[in-house]
Amino acid sequence: MEKKIFTYLVLALFSWAIIGTVMAGYYFVQRDMYQREYNEIAKQLTNISLKVDFVLNYGNGTRIWKNDTVLPLGSTAFNATIHIASDVGYQDFGGELGILVTSINGVSQNNTHGWFYWIWEKENTMWLSMPYSCAKYILHEGDLLAITYACYSPWPEGPM
Repeated sequence: MEKKIFTYLVLALFSWAIIGTVMAGYYFVQRDMYQREYNEIAKQLTNISLKVDFVLNYGNGTRIWKNDTVLPLGSTAFNATIHIASDVGYQDFGGELGILVTSINGVSQNNTHGWFYWIWEKENTMWLSMPYSCAKYILHEGDLLAITYACYSPWPEGPM
């Protein structure tokens, strides 16, 4: 009787080991297949999207960084602002004047303060304030964009 129980127990453990090995192999192959598919899709996305870094500076010491933000190709600094902030107020003047951001997340422009946008110029290692609407600046792969709430007078020299 004891030998019969031992035989069944060994048979059960052997079956469990074989089934476990087969399942582990199956899941390993599946994981490998999905990893390849993911890498292929990620490669295709790099052809239709770009990554930028973004800092939102409220001018009171609060800065929110969003690094490696993925946006569609052709996105503007305004598109990035809309993507990052939960509430953006703006006025569209149309034509050459374009869009003016008037508030971000409840912080609104007033007689003394407003929202400025800056692009980090890697070659000269300096911040550039663009002389046109944020809706007209087309972002490039790896751009660093800063949106800053600052005083109009004196005119801010940089976003930080």
